[in-house]
Amino acid sequence: MGPFAPQKVDSSPSNRFRIPPWLAVVSGVIGSVIGIATNLYSAEFRAALEGSGALSPTVISVLITAVVAGATTAGVYRLSLQRRQQPGITPGVITIQPAAREFADAGLDEKVVSRSLHYLEAKRDSQDLVVFLHGLGLDANDFRAYMAESRYHCIALTFYGFNDFEKDDDHYAPISLSSHIALLGYALDKLHRKYPKKRMTLVGFSFGADMILLLDEFTRKTTKVFKTIPIHKTVLLDPNITTRTTTISSRIAKVDQAEPNKLLELLSSASRLDEFRYLCEYLYKILDKDFAQVQRHARDVVEKWDVDTPTLFLDRLGRLIRQTRGVHVILSYTFEDLFSAVNEGADARGLDASSLDCSQVDHFELIGAAFLKERLEGLL
Repeated sequence: MGPFAPQKVDSSPSNRFRIPPWLAVVSGVIGSVIGIATNLYSAEFRAALEGSGALSPTVISVLITAVVAGATTAGVYRLSLQRRQQPGITPGVITIQPAAREFADAGLDEKVVSRSLHYLEAKRDSQDLVVFLHGLGLDANDFRAYMAESRYHCIALTFYGFNDFEKDDDHYAPISLSSHIALLGYALDKLHRKYPKKRMTLVGFSFGADMILLLDEFTRKTTKVFKTIPIHKTVLLDPNITTRTTTISSRIAKVDQAEPNKLLELLSSASRLDEFRYLCEYLYKILDKDFAQVQRHARDVVEKWDVDTPTLFLDRLGRLIRQTRGVHVILSYTFEDLFSAVNEGADARGLDASSLDCSQVDHFELIGAAFLKERLEGLL
């Protein structure tokens, strides 16, 4: 069986963490009612949220139900509609062969061999092949909107175990961070072999950006990968920089899997309206995923970025710059307070400060079609 051959997915049940099915049903009904209420009385809701500088338990209990379930039902419809309207985007599969072990320094989780990595592809008659890497708990579908209208040949890779249809398959149970990064190196190698004449640009969002930065630390064949693959540029969208940027990962890492409803308490930890919206968006996106997989990597991320200064980030960035032909870092306004420190550190190390940017959009808007179109087509 070749590396790009399709493979049947084993959907045997497991006992891993799952969001209770009643949550979406009940809150779908209540969410509609509350959605109308919040539209009619938006000023009052905003005052309740912002008046004291903290979110009250009463407001939280109301909004959790509305936001989470409303997003669930709307999201299913929106995703199905997107798929019908984007006929140029096709699914692809890379079969994980034993050769993937060659990309792992610390060994490869054996259960991944003969399994699959899935991706979405939008083929274009373009010299550039843009490979998108998603954030923690997300997947390739988060890049669909941009891929549908991009003038570049685009591939969005979903990391192992992060597809919604993999959450109940024990073969796709949580694996180590080092195995994930080895599989990334393996996938990039396979894609380059499939399209050897195209120059490759890597675009990583959040955890996906971290994966690019960590290639140098975990992958035995990193040097070979960068030397043999014509990586034109890398674009890092909101990479982790310090403990300050791992806020959500830290909260996810502490959730007790024996009490799944505790996941909703992430929302009550917000102290500002924009932070509350940020948490709602993220929670909605991971509702249908294997939480054990998400949590394993949340803990790994927190451990790798358990620092209070951007020094470690800048060290990793410097190594990446030496391995590629151009690196661009774009931060959301959420982390604008870190931008000055990163900019100063980059300048002190001789890094090109013009490759660092702090945008005026929030975290998830960085992967919106409009923003990606504006920034990528100006960089490549």
